[in-house]
Amino acid sequence: MFGDSHFQSQYHNDQPYLKISKGEVQPHTLICLHGMFGGLSNYDAIIPYIDDCQIFVPALPIHNGEEQRPSIRGISQWLDCFISDLQIQQPILLGNSLGGHLALDYVIHHPKKVSALVLTGSSGIQEKNFGSSCPRRNDREYIRKQAAQTFYDDRVDDELLDEIMEIITNPAQLKNVLAMARDTHEHSVEDKLETITQQVLLIWGRNDEITPPDAARQFEQKLPNAELRWIEKCGHAPMMEHPKTFALLLNEFLIELQNKDKQKITDYEKNYSHL
Repeated sequence: MFGDSHFQSQYHNDQPYLKISKGEVQPHTLICLHGMFGGLSNYDAIIPYIDDCQIFVPALPIHNGEEQRPSIRGISQWLDCFISDLQIQQPILLGNSLGGHLALDYVIHHPKKVSALVLTGSSGIQEKNFGSSCPRRNDREYIRKQAAQTFYDDRVDDELLDEIMEIITNPAQLKNVLAMARDTHEHSVEDKLETITQQVLLIWGRNDEITPPDAARQFEQKLPNAELRWIEKCGHAPMMEHPKTFALLLNEFLIELQNKDKQKITDYEKNYSHL
């Protein structure tokens, strides 16, 4: 999950991020936000299939020890600095798991700065609680089984498990992970979802065990302008498990947004052409 990206990293205040341009014309800017046990490489598989878009993938300051007791609000404020410093205008926020939760918090506090949302396996309403402590953090097989629940097919190899073990056996990093886990469960955005007026695409794994299908249905019901798309035989990380299908759904959404923008311009010209 944390593996190095195939794309070249850039740096903002010593924090790595990706910046990738797709196509000669980029009508949309997409910021991809990873989950708590995620990293820059999480979106590598879908990037080749995304059409005409400028893409940013920041590494969120969770595991590097610099963010003391990280929280949704704290990282949301960090994201605002990232967007402002890089002069990113009206991005679409795409978030997986905690990244979706972060996207929701950000748009709630900065409604005029975001053009649309894409949520996949997002927390914020409900998710499986693995606890606020790690009493068996040195039990490699136990951790492997917990991590395997992320995917429909078990994709947890030794390299990935080594990365997770490195995090949870490091006392400083473990404190950050536990603080983030507690805040994720305590920081519900459910009562504010109705205030989000942006178009929202929900892409959900039909077999997600961490944020189960019922969470997706609740998001669809409570968000005023949401559409839900399922991916079969898929767990908590659809962009990694089924990148082509995920990118197809995303591209359709981007086209839909672009067509709506064109229609708004046409309607405006018709209404004010006499002035």
